[in-house]
Amino acid sequence: MLFASLLTLVVASTALASPLQGRQASNTNVAINQVVDALDESIHINVPNILTLQASHQANDNTIGEQINDLTTVFKVAAQDISNISVSLGSTTVVPTNDDISITFATVLSLVASGLSGLTAEIVPSMVSMVQTLDPQVAAASLALNTTLPGSLKLVHIMMLDARQFLIAEGMTQTVAAIGF
Repeated sequence: MLFASLLTLVVASTALASPLQGRQASNTNVAINQVVDALDESIHINVPNILTLQASHQANDNTIGEQINDLTTVFKVAAQDISNISVSLGSTTVVPTNDDISITFATVLSLVASGLSGLTAEIVPSMVSMVQTLDPQVAAASLALNTTLPGSLKLVHIMMLDARQFLIAEGMTQTVAAIGF
């Protein structure tokens, strides 16, 4: 009886002295935000280039192809870079907050969706195959973000309620699925 009581006391004191560590070690939002900001900067170059090419009637397989290739590359790099960051504990109070990152990422997706919306196979005959190359990379970046910053796509989903129509029309089915539609 004394042994059982002593054993219980030892086990309890050991548990209290060694608290459990969560699976998420720290807030890595700063590192995640750096990648998402770099992606955002690239999108703010490529999408206006696409819009300028459309407006000047210079959109074709070659000119748009270069821009889509650039977009594909930046999303691929973003997915890889985000995947290399430890899962974030996140924060709703320390900048950058989870919402800050989600808002920037939603802006990225919205710009891509609307920027590509004016391109058709009549204007850019290879547009379907270009989107088929871009779509998996955008989806991969989205999923990587949601893995590294758990729950981050919830706000992205809400912010993309209107813009998803463009993603659907463009055939970006993997991206649409990744953000929860």
